[in-house]
Amino acid sequence: MTSSLLWFRKGTDPGTIITLDKPLSSRWEILEKLNEYDDQTTVEQNKAYGFRSFASAKFLCCDPQRRAMKAFMRVYIQVPHRTTEMDDADTRGQQATSWTPHKLASLLDLTEKGSNITPKLLGYKSGTQDRSGLVPGGFIIWLVWEIVPGLRLGDRDGAGSFWCLESYEREQVRVSFLNALFKLKEYGWYPSVSRARSLVWHRETQTLYFIGGFSETMDVEPRHLAEPAQRIATFELALPDVPVRWKDWDKDTSRWKW
Repeated sequence: MTSSLLWFRKGTDPGTIITLDKPLSSRWEILEKLNEYDDQTTVEQNKAYGFRSFASAKFLCCDPQRRAMKAFMRVYIQVPHRTTEMDDADTRGQQATSWTPHKLASLLDLTEKGSNITPKLLGYKSGTQDRSGLVPGGFIIWLVWEIVPGLRLGDRDGAGSFWCLESYEREQVRVSFLNALFKLKEYGWYPSVSRARSLVWHRETQTLYFIGGFSETMDVEPRHLAEPAQRIATFELALPDVPVRWKDWDKDTSRWKW
């Protein structure tokens, strides 16, 4: 959720240099904070379900030696459970834990597999907060990934950018999308956001990128996404003439908007 508390009050101001240590040492200068979210839980939720309390913020950054090279950075930091924010440092430190964010795990795996249809992970670092931290000994994690070139095909309002393309280019996008989706599944991942806003189209290289989150694929794809047309429509790259219940679908696409 969007944060009502601002957890990132120091150490992330524009101009701050962040040094990462994996896979190699790299330095990144923060240019602008783009958003901040928190996922703060209660002590009861932590004990019952293992939920962890953390906040994350996304930043635009650049290589300070090559300022034209811009990238995205996300920082995850463990925060105290609700109603424990004013506890002393020793008490808050009892909540300390380690964690690997799903975004880091997925981008690291895809980058190591040589994926050219997802953003490359450029660097990351896992650390712990000192005694003055929100949760002494708790996790703090930085990761930086590339900004892929091209046109983002949608936003939270729909696939407006995609539908502004000429019909021949929309078809090029669909062909590239199906090929890229097959390749992504071979890597062991599937988009966790099945909408046009998770897609970027690079016209010059005819490349379709997936930029949203990723989920590990199951051995068998769900039946309701068995047909190429279903996948295309789910990602808003075709519009059925009426709302479709896939289990009752007659596979007729003649009245769809393409």
